Amino acid sequence: MLERESEQAQLKQAIAALGEGRPAVVSVTGRPGFGHNALLRWTARLAEERSIRVLRACGSLTERDLRHGAVIQLLTQLGEATERPLQVLRGHHEPDGLPGLPELLHTIRRTPTLVTVEDAQWLDPASLHWLQALARRLSTGLPLALLIGRTGVDPHGPDWLANTAPARLTRHLTVRGLSPRAVGTLAEMIFGAPCDESFAAAAAQACHGNPAVLHAALHCLADAGHRPTADLVPQLRTVITGIIGERAGRALRGLSDESTAVLRALAVGGDLLDFTLICNLAGLRTEPESRLRSALESAGFTVPDGPYERIRLPIVRARILEDTPAAERGGLYARAADLAYRSGAGDEDIARLLLHAPPIGEPWAVHALYGSFGAAARRSEDIARTLLHASPNGEPREAPAPHGGFGADVHRNEFARAAAYLNRALDEPQHPVQRAQISLDLASAEAVAAPVASDRRLAAVVNSTGEGELWSQLRVRALDMGLARGDDSWGRCIAPRALATAHGTERDDLIALYWYAVQTRPEVTDVPAPGVPALPEHPLAPAQAGIRAGQMVVRGQDRERAAELARRALEAGHTAPVMPRLVAVRALWLTDAATEAEDHLAAIVDELRRRHCRPTLARALVLSAELHLRGGRLAAAERTVDVAEQALPATAWHPFAVTHLVAVRGIIAVETRQRDVARAVTGAPAPPGSESSVHWPFLLFARARVAADEGRWAQAAELFKESGRWLLRRQWVNPVILPWRSLAARACLTLGDREQARRLIDEELTLARRWGAPSALGLAQLCAGTLDHLGPADAAGELTGIPRGPNQLAYAWGLADLVTEEATKGDRTTAARLLTELSGHCVTRTSSRLAERVRWLSARLEQTAAPDESAAAKEWAALSPVERQTAELACRGLGNREIAEQLSVSRRTVELRLSSTYKKLRITSREELRARSRPTEGT
Repeated sequence: MLERESEQAQLKQAIAALGEGRPAVVSVTGRPGFGHNALLRWTARLAEERSIRVLRACGSLTERDLRHGAVIQLLTQLGEATERPLQVLRGHHEPDGLPGLPELLHTIRRTPTLVTVEDAQWLDPASLHWLQALARRLSTGLPLALLIGRTGVDPHGPDWLANTAPARLTRHLTVRGLSPRAVGTLAEMIFGAPCDESFAAAAAQACHGNPAVLHAALHCLADAGHRPTADLVPQLRTVITGIIGERAGRALRGLSDESTAVLRALAVGGDLLDFTLICNLAGLRTEPESRLRSALESAGFTVPDGPYERIRLPIVRARILEDTPAAERGGLYARAADLAYRSGAGDEDIARLLLHAPPIGEPWAVHALYGSFGAAARRSEDIARTLLHASPNGEPREAPAPHGGFGADVHRNEFARAAAYLNRALDEPQHPVQRAQISLDLASAEAVAAPVASDRRLAAVVNSTGEGELWSQLRVRALDMGLARGDDSWGRCIAPRALATAHGTERDDLIALYWYAVQTRPEVTDVPAPGVPALPEHPLAPAQAGIRAGQMVVRGQDRERAAELARRALEAGHTAPVMPRLVAVRALWLTDAATEAEDHLAAIVDELRRRHCRPTLARALVLSAELHLRGGRLAAAERTVDVAEQALPATAWHPFAVTHLVAVRGIIAVETRQRDVARAVTGAPAPPGSESSVHWPFLLFARARVAADEGRWAQAAELFKESGRWLLRRQWVNPVILPWRSLAARACLTLGDREQARRLIDEELTLARRWGAPSALGLAQLCAGTLDHLGPADAAGELTGIPRGPNQLAYAWGLADLVTEEATKGDRTTAARLLTELSGHCVTRTSSRLAERVRWLSARLEQTAAPDESAAAKEWAALSPVERQTAELACRGLGNREIAEQLSVSRRTVELRLSSTYKKLRITSREELRARSRPTEGT
């Protein structure tokens, strides 16, 4: 009876008036569970305490079809005086008049009586008519109080007492929900412990102040040993939701057929259709809309919203839909979609209804579903860009981007919804070309979560036999998209079958895509599959020109011709397949036309975003990240690779392609000093089969970079050389692909293998000269100068004219290594001049690793010409005896093999001792080691 003081006071007045012979009719109305029946029982006890006779009746779901059920309950309590009327009422024939009513009125004149009727909404029509007659006979001097409790779920309307008794004798009480304060009081009573305000507020909000729901939930939690604290709120909400759903299911069984039909229609289309259309959808025929609407509101099922009626709680809507037979539910959704379309609703509103409807065979259904796919896909892209703080034109911003969380969940949900729209669209009858187009878009969406299903769908499109330009374009796009996910073996198998019937441009594009797939084999071959022609040496078709340009670049052949072919592929725009154009972008960039190549790549990314083609978009973005990385734009590289993973998660990439993504992310982590990330990313087990991919040497190169950064020089040298061996097996000799030779030479020199270092850098210089790109030759010369290949004086003079080129990161590191060498040799003037150039380089402001090297070099050059011998001696003393012994032999010019023989240890042991020495002395080469050893000579 919490917060029922007002209602109790009015009921007390009615009982007091009854004792004075004044009749009353009191209606107590509330939502199910709000306690209106409890108020009736409280009033009955109060009347009995005052010696007033109480007659009780109760409506019930199971007896609502039992004629005169409530009347029989009342008359049975009068004993012998009503035996005859009871026999009439229990008979099989419809009685005449109102049996038992005169007998009841006769006893009331002698005995003040309170009649309570609980759950009057379930009374049978005959009992209702009898009670209305009783209320109409009330007059002053008749000591009868009629107390009716009911919810708004009443097939006879909520106002059936309105005109049955004089207004002066009638009272209407409405029971309200409990406030948070009352909820807190109740919780303390049930738990026997203080209740947090946040717990009480959450409980009141979750159950809408419903005392019955609240009692059940609090007792459930108290019985489990919990306390009413803020930590319990999530569990409280779960328990309350379950209880509300269970009670809603019971309440639904008490509705009339038309009320049930309207509620089901509201559950299907109430968010979109006004109440008049909902009644049309439900097939309402007899009951007035206003009465039905009022009944549903007062029962707590719905709330008004202008011309609309909304179901109050999601759990109630779910229970209503669960209670609806599947066939009826599907029909409701189909009719609701038709009504929504005719009333001018938006595509997505219609599509949400169609998702649950059977095929309806209308052209507008496919249009609505396909349009909704585009809208959901665009929202998914917008959310991804927001999460990653990327500007609309694709250029990432500098703010950090979160991964996961609510925004990422929304992004995934939007994309899943887009795929669902396409799946549903395929259920509708439509033209085969339109079906193939939708299948292609669905395959792109499925590549994120179901890549195998995506490949099967793409294969079906490629193997289709339709004729005409549209079918040709669809087949090429399907093969192109399948190759984008990375499964090149799939492409090698399916392309020859498609070529058997292809003609014209389609045939040219399929040939190009076949040779794109072939280039990823572990061993190179120019022998095509049966029925596949060789790739022309001088192709005219744009797609073939892109593939040939890529081949020429990796082999270091005819730079100008390669650039010309790459431009031919890129100038074709969207008419050419994407993957050959991406090959052309890389080829053009590596010919030193970096700006032009990146402009074309930006146009490709924009095109793929508009087409919502996720596999190809992800590949384009990873290539963009790689070019940002090579150009020293590390922040842009990191953001772009994040966007790529948003477009296609790493788990959805084929093993043949994911190594490229991993390699780029690993090198970015190295350059930004995220050592743990770099180690975790590159050191994770590679997916089975990735060792055969075209990107495997990139991952080996990234692992080598991590090893070099951590001072594991022997491992770094081996990984750099293994990367090179893979490239050489493919005849990919051009040093612009990966500078593995120069970095392996640096590792070899650090380990004391000067002969191998010279051989590697000589080979790089030769190949760079043959390729002819100024930046490639400049980098090779820079590395040669770093390795003292040209001699101190020659290096400093020759390097002044070296162009930086687009590969800014490699140039900056080569310059940093050269400054280190010059400083180690004692040429402070040359070192300072080169350091000034390096400090003005933009990469030093984006690479934290390079910035750290610049700061260290600056500090070193600012020291006095005379070294601090005491500090040097302390550093030297920090070495272990075996490390100091090995270092001294290295300072004398001995190589690793000679040191191993003299100390009777393995070469691996020598390498490990020197790596440890370099770490402790914070140096990277033997020249620096010799410089550090001079102050200690003779000590």
